[in-house]
Parts: sequence; C-alpha cells; structure tokens
Amino acid sequence: MNHKYLLVALLVTVALIPSQSFAQMFAGYDEFCGVPVVVVHNSQNASAARDQFGNPVIYVDPGVMANWTMSRMFALAHECAHHKLGHTLPQGMWFRNTQYWATRQQELAADCWAAEQLARTNDTDDLERMILQFASQGPMPQGSYPSGTERANNAARCAGIDLRSREEESVPVPYCCDAFGNPRCVIQVNPGPPGSVCGCIGQGYGVTCY
Repeated sequence: MNHKYLLVALLVTVALIPSQSFAQMFAGYDEFCGVPVVVVHNSQNASAARDQFGNPVIYVDPGVMANWTMSRMFALAHECAHHKLGHTLPQGMWFRNTQYWATRQQELAADCWAAEQLARTNDTDDLERMILQFASQGPMPQGSYPSGTERANNAARCAGIDLRSREEESVPVPYCCDAFGNPRCVIQVNPGPPGSVCGCIGQGYGVTCY
C-alpha cells in the first residue's frame, strides 16, 4: 500500500474519533506494549506488521474500535504479542508460512501473552469478554487456526481464571446440529429453541442444539 495514502487514511480516521474517546479506547495500552497503532481499513480487522523501515506497527480497522461487543484491548494485546514473541520477524514469518501447524501455535501463544498482560493490568472485563467470544465459536477449528473452545481455555489458563468454577454462570452456545447431534456451525443470530430448524451455509439444514 502507498504510505502516503495510508497516512491520509489514518488522519481522516483519527479526525472522526473524539480525542477523549480515542484516549479511553487505548487507556492502559502503553503499560504493556507501546507499539504504534494505526487505525485504518484492515480486512483482517487487526494485524501486526513491519513498516518500510522494519519498525513494528499494529494496523487495526475502525470497525474493531467501534465494536463494543468484543475486547478491543485484547485485540491490540494479541497483535502486540506477535511482535513481542518474534512472530513478525523474518524467522517467525518463515515458520508460519512453511509449517501448517505454526499458525495454531503462534495464535495460542499470542492469546496467552495477551491474557497474561490483561490479567496483570486488571482489565478483567476485556479479558472475560474475549474468553466468552472465543467460547461462543465452539469446538471446530477455523482452518489452520485453533478452535474457539481451545482459545477460550488457553486464554483462561494463562490469565489464571478457573472456568470450571463459572459453569453455572455460563451461557449455552447454540449450534446447528445434524440428525446425530453433531455440531455443524454456531448459530450467530436469533437461535431458536432446541429442535427447531436451522441452517449452515454450504452444509444444509439441521436442528438447533445447545
């Protein structure tokens, strides 16, 4: 991307966000990271990269900053972790691009580092919100990425949170299951009661199960 246009996009984006709100979004971030954050359109939502001089930078989409249902601080901490753990260095990039299982390993390591930092800075609301979001994605791996269930358990363990003690408080995850009760996909919008008809894109119809 042309860096002149990137700078213009950044200035426009920042200009649209009130300075007080912008400061609140990043409150506490410098305590554990300090890597520059560029708010600009990003198809990956957030990503860790290196600029033309080899300096670490985090690109984050404005939609992430405006989404109050997810942990924005965890998203930033996760990307910061990729820098801190060397994943954006040539060796780390080579490892990720040549070993299929490397993506899973690096993502879990970045989640763990982020969870540890948020636990240390007492950002428990952001941390628990992200763990719940991971858990809602269910036990099915997302391509080469770990499953939501694995990421939730991993983040909780790294943060020192005992999920077993909170089972009574947990909200059941709605799945669209086949006739044998095997989950096909997570129902993201308006799940019906158990046994009601549902559908998964490319996988046909099923029944709602929890």
